[in-house]
Amino acid sequence: MAWRLHVHFDAIGLWVFRGAVIGMVVIILAMFGLVFKFQNPVIRIIGIFAGYMAVFMPYLTFAMAISHILVMLWDISLFWSGIGAVAAAFIITLIGAILGNILVIRKTNIAIPNMPKQLRIMQITDVHIGILYGKKYLAKIVEATNRHNPDIVVITGDLTETNGAIKYQMLTPLQNLTVPTYFVPGNHESFPGLAGVLDTIAAQNVRVLINEVVETHGIQLVGLDYMRADETAFDMHRIDNQKTVKSVLAKMPLKREIPAIVLSHNPTGVNYAKAAGADLMISGHTHRGQVFPFSIITKLAFPYHGGLYENGGIKVFVSGGAGGVMARMRLGSRNEINLLTLIRQ
Repeated sequence: MAWRLHVHFDAIGLWVFRGAVIGMVVIILAMFGLVFKFQNPVIRIIGIFAGYMAVFMPYLTFAMAISHILVMLWDISLFWSGIGAVAAAFIITLIGAILGNILVIRKTNIAIPNMPKQLRIMQITDVHIGILYGKKYLAKIVEATNRHNPDIVVITGDLTETNGAIKYQMLTPLQNLTVPTYFVPGNHESFPGLAGVLDTIAAQNVRVLINEVVETHGIQLVGLDYMRADETAFDMHRIDNQKTVKSVLAKMPLKREIPAIVLSHNPTGVNYAKAAGADLMISGHTHRGQVFPFSIITKLAFPYHGGLYENGGIKVFVSGGAGGVMARMRLGSRNEINLLTLIRQ
């Protein structure tokens, strides 16, 4: 990238651009190191800025490559094509930053066999409270949830990201939820310490479900820990949990006459949920890729990437999540909470 910038702006020495690029990378890494080690409002702002820089650089690299092609095809000034590339990368990053602060509510009807009556479930997932998103944003989610008057709320993991969420009491808005609320952990809950996170969430009048089932509103609600589908399954995140979706559900008898809804942060082990008699799995984790073109990679990595799917008798719903990781940005996806209306099939 440094060389391409020098080609477009040859009045500036190559060593200047090399130093600038190396300096930006070092600053980004240092900023991310700070936000995970120390937690206060100033550090959070630093983390947000680091995320914007981390996304701006690959967009600038891509824009420079496009400008290089345009210069070869047409007689375009190197200087002005360089200006255009920098401006395009900045504008795309700015649009992503704006969208990363907007919350949408998506509504989906899901037909389930043997539903005794219509049930409205608000799913909240992947908020990542701690660095990029804080207490005010969580309060906004809670207010939107209450305004839509669901019957129950399910939080399917990655609610938190760092110990700042606990230290600065960022999770207290959950106390304002007006209906029964259930939580299952995601992979990020282990970063600040799983036990402390679960205790804090439980203190907000939220029922934590880990490898257990409860009956409520005429359904069986099955909460799973974050774990692999089975012993041979690959997961890009470190997992100390030796249990698997396969082993847990095999020991969890479900009543076949009552609809069973599985809450699992990662949309994996669907075949084992189906074999256990589940009718629906509700998940998150994928962020729908969060920022294009990373969504191309996540679509390849996750067969259930975002939205509603059906797999031979079991349905799978995957939310894109209400927050984000690394950068407070969205491009090609949106920050969402999901109002799922279960109706009789």
